Amino acid sequence: MLADPLTYAPCGYKPPQLRGAYGIDNSLKAGYDGRGATVAVVDAYASATILADAQTYARRNDSQHPLRSYQFGQSLPATYTDTHSCGASGWYGEETLDVEAVHAMAPAANILYVGASSCYDTDLNAAVNTVVDNSLTQVITNSYGDVGEQIPASDVAEAHQTFIQAAAQGISVLFSSGDSGDEIANTGSRQVDWSASDPFVTAVGGTSLAVGRNTDYLFEQGWGTGRSNLVKGLWDPATPSYLYGGGGGTSQLFKQPNYQKKVVPNSISNYFGQGAHRAVPDVGMVGDPNTGFLVGQSQNFPDGSIHYSEYRIGGTSLSSPLFAGVVAVADQVNGDSLGFLNPKIYKLAGSSAFRDVKHGQGVTDGVVRVDFVNGYDATGGLRTSLRTLNQTGTIFTRTGYDDVTGVGSPNGLSFLLSMARGR
Repeated sequence: MLADPLTYAPCGYKPPQLRGAYGIDNSLKAGYDGRGATVAVVDAYASATILADAQTYARRNDSQHPLRSYQFGQSLPATYTDTHSCGASGWYGEETLDVEAVHAMAPAANILYVGASSCYDTDLNAAVNTVVDNSLTQVITNSYGDVGEQIPASDVAEAHQTFIQAAAQGISVLFSSGDSGDEIANTGSRQVDWSASDPFVTAVGGTSLAVGRNTDYLFEQGWGTGRSNLVKGLWDPATPSYLYGGGGGTSQLFKQPNYQKKVVPNSISNYFGQGAHRAVPDVGMVGDPNTGFLVGQSQNFPDGSIHYSEYRIGGTSLSSPLFAGVVAVADQVNGDSLGFLNPKIYKLAGSSAFRDVKHGQGVTDGVVRVDFVNGYDATGGLRTSLRTLNQTGTIFTRTGYDDVTGVGSPNGLSFLLSMARGR
């Protein structure tokens, strides 16, 4: 049953709301704000306005925590390739989201943007290699991935070695788990996305987050959105059709790593009946675009103008950099890089370090959205739609580890202190 009455979708959470809900504002009061840590954001290409946009955004939405010029650096290739086929301008929005999300959770951390020369795996992995080979940061967040695991073995092997090297050097590598749930609606078969499925990275899944008026945590559900449009006073279709959601499930490429044993249920790890395999994701944070994040970016508009504007966005492309910011704060608490996170995360599964997202399977809640039909103003009319929460298909939230939100979402100071102590 759907809640009655339904609420409207929020306009996009701002940094203080997310820090408050996830308990990070309490760490700021204790002096823990990511100071001394550096987070690498890896994407393709580079926005020419990224620093100005991120500074404008912080000034407007988080004025007590400006992004200072010395906190931001870039490592860019000499040339870019395949800009048309890769949709280079679309990556500018991804970069903007990542940078602003990291700063939201770790306002004193340094951010290094590393732009790949194209959107292809080899170039993106080369960008990650730049960070790892030169030990440039303590944390790397990657908001991209391939659909499924049907990847050339040579590409998988090359990236896998990079992730092993990062772990050996004490660098935390995070990947978004994907935005198509179990991939059945997208590909016709249940799959997890690579590189999030590699056992040496931390896969970050998506949740739907409710924040109270006092920036307090109300509840979280698994991110899985169904959509119905309002047609002549009725929702059409009556049962919302699946639209998108946080990626998760069971790898068919990687065996179960030791850290997941005794934590991940056999029904997940051995889903395909071929023995225990790597389960995805490891943790979750807000990703649902319907309870998403407000970002600010300079964009090209149809009238030919270019100007800064703000809009709501989500996806596990939000979840990963948010968690990267939390990890940067945890590094400060620890006094050093926490390095490869997964053994520590699973050791803390079921403890107060994480909030267990366990709403249960089925469609029970939703929000209403009113959107511009043309995507930028009301001249083309408005569209009203119902967006459900927790409509996640063959993956679903449950008590303990689940394949939508992993062991759960980080629980403020308890997470920070527990990760630092290793227990």
